[in-house]
Amino acid sequence: MDFDETLRKLTKDNPRNASDEAIRLLSKIINNILKDPANLKLRTLQKTNPTVCKKIIPVKGAVECLKLAGFQELEANYTLVANTPLANLEKLRDSLEKWKNSPNCNGVSPEVDIEKDQNNDAGKSNRPETVIKKVELPPLVLTYSNPFLRRVETFFHNVLQYENKELQQRALSLVPLATLEENAQKRLRNIQEHIKKNKLKDPDFSMQDMLILELLEWFKEDLFSWVDSPSCSSCDGKTEFSHMSTDPDVLVYTDRVELHRCTVCHKFTPFPRYNDLNILLETRRGRCGEWANTFTLFCRAMGWDARFVVEESDHVWTEVYSVTQKRWLHCDPCENICDTPLIYETGWNKQISYVMAYSAEEVQDVTWRYCTKHKEVLKRRKQCTESELLQALCELRSKRQQNLTQARKNYLAKRLLNELVEFLTEKKPCEDDQKGRSSGSASWRLARGEIQEEEQDPLYIWEINENDVIDNKITIRYCTSSDTYEYISGGKVLRTVNKWNRGVFKYSGVFRKEEKDWKMVYLTRKEGQTSGTISWKIVLTDCAMSVDTVSLQFQRTTYENAIVNVQMCSEDKSLLIENGCEEIKDFSGSRALTISASLSGGKGDVSWQHAQLFRQPSDNEDFPFSLTVTLK
Repeated sequence: MDFDETLRKLTKDNPRNASDEAIRLLSKIINNILKDPANLKLRTLQKTNPTVCKKIIPVKGAVECLKLAGFQELEANYTLVANTPLANLEKLRDSLEKWKNSPNCNGVSPEVDIEKDQNNDAGKSNRPETVIKKVELPPLVLTYSNPFLRRVETFFHNVLQYENKELQQRALSLVPLATLEENAQKRLRNIQEHIKKNKLKDPDFSMQDMLILELLEWFKEDLFSWVDSPSCSSCDGKTEFSHMSTDPDVLVYTDRVELHRCTVCHKFTPFPRYNDLNILLETRRGRCGEWANTFTLFCRAMGWDARFVVEESDHVWTEVYSVTQKRWLHCDPCENICDTPLIYETGWNKQISYVMAYSAEEVQDVTWRYCTKHKEVLKRRKQCTESELLQALCELRSKRQQNLTQARKNYLAKRLLNELVEFLTEKKPCEDDQKGRSSGSASWRLARGEIQEEEQDPLYIWEINENDVIDNKITIRYCTSSDTYEYISGGKVLRTVNKWNRGVFKYSGVFRKEEKDWKMVYLTRKEGQTSGTISWKIVLTDCAMSVDTVSLQFQRTTYENAIVNVQMCSEDKSLLIENGCEEIKDFSGSRALTISASLSGGKGDVSWQHAQLFRQPSDNEDFPFSLTVTLK
């Protein structure tokens, strides 16, 4: 079987999103090896790596491609041994590139199609051979002369694309719905148990409320990527924005293409700013405009009432209507935050003037949800008179709703009235708003994992069962880049836990930070927090054995005057860990251990970032946290 036949099998026998992602990953793996063939680390794919085990191994045809290229399957990994000729690797690379750009491929990346001639400033390109079907909207006829009202008309027209059923189906096919629903059920059970235990009033959250949170997290962590400046397409170096392109050969599928100059080779890399959702479902990258535009589509694909929200200065996000809570929830996919509408004014110090929300059925001025001092905001609203704005909104809303059933019109009118009543009361910011966190109830904060440590129930205990122990040793380790824990004995991974906070015992004021520009990841304090704490707990259960010795690798990084203190404790002993440890015998005979870290100090506005745990490159597969317990 040759590469083309294998690729046909890969795209034919798998769901579209799975085959597209596998082709993308195979291309990345092959290109990395060809760029640095002497790097043996790039030539080994661990089967336990979350990306490999979830996105390559289960995809029919993907492993066959690797084997055709020369990879050998071993017990724990797939390896391209050092003396393997690179000819087959180059053939696979060429086949992948040809396949991605052929009509037979399930998907096509428009940015791959824009081939640049980097020898001139504008960056010439060839027209893409495969034409992506664009979302067709009815013609837009602007009726207002005021520039602001014309922008309102334009946004109100563009949101009609979210109602395209074929587009919704494309989006829904990418969503791991079963996983999100399972996680949402766990959130809901956690809340219900917390309410019952503490005898709190039941807030009556629904599965939809929990799914909103899961969709936000999945969208940010697994689907979309933030781009400030793209890597150089010629040498993969760092680029900086230079200017907007006016070359018609570059302006494909969009009328806005940024040109970024490489700081190393000085060649230009175009970065198209797409609005068309069919294209964004392929590229899955950009800034807040691309993020909010695509996330709103996903919300509509889930069957929820959703609105695209535009803050007049420079930010956009989404609102989703919670049927159970009977109100609109602010959702910012870039930040993975929900129901924190005052974050922009209070936390980001934005001067709010106009915030407009758009859906296929209505356009609404929602400024008052996002500000605390209405009179001051009114003074900044100079784009048109308030009466002109109100009249325009009523006219646009009435025209759009004219073909709706009377029952639907009545429902929308009642919902709008409730929203207007909400706007009559000025909100007051609190400490949580300043930190970018919700000011809602304890139950709602618990649902988002943003509750303070003193309010937080124990999360996870690593229980060591005697049946797990193969060689008198148990290792628990964490990789920041893959955000995965492994529980190992006898060289075998017995179980994995995904997400940093799902393997910790307690935490407060800590989160996992991804530096998209520097391509680094680590755990650090939340912005605005003067301190952060995190701990892991290990307990021997159903086990006649006890601790003999302990070894700990605990990587920490500090800047300025930041401090990271690490302690290891048992039932009756405590030890300060300076720089990792080997063969500690102080806890001999213990049956439980806790490793705790506190983060503090730092200088300036980014002091929260100066104390870091487990910092590593985003493509690194090492384990900067590793605890090995030898038993007796």
